[in-house]
Amino acid sequence: MKDKTIKAKKIKDVTPEKKEKKKAAKKDVATWSDKPFFADKSWKIKDKIFKIKIADLLNETGKQDEIVFEHKFSDQLPNLDDEGIAANFTVQSLDNTSLLGTLTDVTARFHETCDSCGASFMRSVDVPSYTARFVFEDEITKKKESVETEEVVLYIDPKAETINIEDMVVQAILLNDPFVKRCDTCTKRLESVDDEDDFDEFQSKWNIIFS
Repeated sequence: MKDKTIKAKKIKDVTPEKKEKKKAAKKDVATWSDKPFFADKSWKIKDKIFKIKIADLLNETGKQDEIVFEHKFSDQLPNLDDEGIAANFTVQSLDNTSLLGTLTDVTARFHETCDSCGASFMRSVDVPSYTARFVFEDEITKKKESVETEEVVLYIDPKAETINIEDMVVQAILLNDPFVKRCDTCTKRLESVDDEDDFDEFQSKWNIIFS
């Protein structure tokens, strides 16, 4: 005959200290998503890819493609705000060794410090158009081509058959970077000064007489 005696379960000895630790652990898990790390949106992965496949363009002279992008970021522009860069990019095949790239409607915003009053402000950048030519580096060497100083020339990656437009985008934005950065308040204050007052100040400072 089987022994039907019910064995008593061993009761764990839980001290008040252990209970408090368990409660604290549960509370920490419950509020983990509210921690500053998750509240700060700057931790999210930023799109820094500017490479574009162009193999099909090189095979057909005159062919054109258009790309619209936004929320792009570059390490070369550390003060860029969380919205990133937006622009339209058109690339056209000139022949089987070169491409013409055109950026239009480039927009971006930057966190800046006013050079006049020291206040923090947001500076907007709007570039209507910027153009560059993409070529194979060895083609320029073979032809001993003299590149005009005003023309922006960037290189095609022959192995991957891609172009990287990051430097082009950065250059377009930096060309519109003012030498002196002022907030709207300081800019308006300077604009409100009469030309006559500026002229009087110029005379009093330099006292130059032309004869």
